[in-house]
Amino acid sequence: MRPAFLWPPRHAPGFPTGCPDAGDVLGRVAEECGRGHVVTMAVVTSALRATVEDSGDHDAGLRRVRDSLALVADGTRTGRWMASYYGKDLVLTCPGAAGPPRLRFGQAVRHGWAWKRVRLDGDVGQRRESLLSACYEVSMAARLRRDRPDLREARSAPVIDRARHALSPVQAASLLAGVLVRPLGGAGGAGGAAPGEDPRLPGVPSADGWAGAVAARTPADHYAVTDVHDIEWGTMRRIDGGRLTDGNAQQLLPLAEPWCAGRLDTPAVLSTAYRLRLARETDLAEHLRALSDAVRPNGRLYATLGDGLSGLVPDEATLRTAVSLANRRTVGRMHSGAGMAPMTSMDVTAVRERAHFSLHVTKTLKGAAVPQAETHVFGQSLDAEATTYAMDFLTGLARAGEGQPGHHHLLHARRWRDWWLEHLPLSAHRAFSCLC
Repeated sequence: MRPAFLWPPRHAPGFPTGCPDAGDVLGRVAEECGRGHVVTMAVVTSALRATVEDSGDHDAGLRRVRDSLALVADGTRTGRWMASYYGKDLVLTCPGAAGPPRLRFGQAVRHGWAWKRVRLDGDVGQRRESLLSACYEVSMAARLRRDRPDLREARSAPVIDRARHALSPVQAASLLAGVLVRPLGGAGGAGGAAPGEDPRLPGVPSADGWAGAVAARTPADHYAVTDVHDIEWGTMRRIDGGRLTDGNAQQLLPLAEPWCAGRLDTPAVLSTAYRLRLARETDLAEHLRALSDAVRPNGRLYATLGDGLSGLVPDEATLRTAVSLANRRTVGRMHSGAGMAPMTSMDVTAVRERAHFSLHVTKTLKGAAVPQAETHVFGQSLDAEATTYAMDFLTGLARAGEGQPGHHHLLHARRWRDWWLEHLPLSAHRAFSCLC
């Protein structure tokens, strides 16, 4: 069995050169620091969605965030601090009971940060788990401070404890649904990723291999991009309102409600929430691996997005079959949509945007029992049933107004207005134009 934690550390996929994977670094810290030792940890997180919207392109926004985090680490007087990375976060660790690092931030990306001293006990596996769960807590506190800059306190415990007084149960559940450094946890029995795979997602090709695949593309290829629909709150069936899939935050709402009401203490909530998050992140790893495996050997999907993949596939049938298979494997738990666009002779940036538009189409159809809710190919028009579902979805967002959940989908529809008009029947053009 391949080890899940390696030293020297692997590169954090998608980050600039020289950025080590946070899981491997925390694993090494657990090995070097014995029982009774204290490790000081700080986490810097980023406003990814806002940066993506500002950039007008998901890949460009993600690059800005990760470049910014690398600059934060470079510009910080680190001393004994070691920097490592995952997702949209920077993790800084220092042996001993240190004070917080002196962080310097640029203006390009909005960040938040928090810190904590972690006491390590038990064997190596237990010490790893302590560091990984602490990172979950500190990252949540950093997210809260990012969104509430009036919070002066930076230690994670009081920040998180204050959250139950400052947030509604729905907001608290969303906060608890944070991404983990390692979905499979720190147990020694978990198999690790092979060379070329994402350290967080064994079996799924790393984003670092995507550039080479793009360089070797042919006009016969199709650009594909996938994303889990409604990973936070789950998807409801459009026909009857019943639940189609669970959501990360939806699963945590029964925990957040008594916490916000003062009936559960914060340490107990964090412990339970972390276990629930491990189970859900394991589901996600299984789902993404099923997608990745199903397009092989003629296609390849890479872990370029937090809960989605990008890659090249030979044809529509390959992608449609892969998405259907993966969705059946995690039925009731999570459900992906996929967009694709023929590569033809266009440049990759233009094709990527077309594929992302098609992925966006699946999001307007999520929960509907139509084939294009799973996979949409750029250039394929929506039929009458799919058009009705898409228009109902966008109309609902317009009525809800700015600032409501899902409003970014309406912003995307407006950005891609001309493409929507190309894919909708003429009978829907007037209604769509009134919305967008």
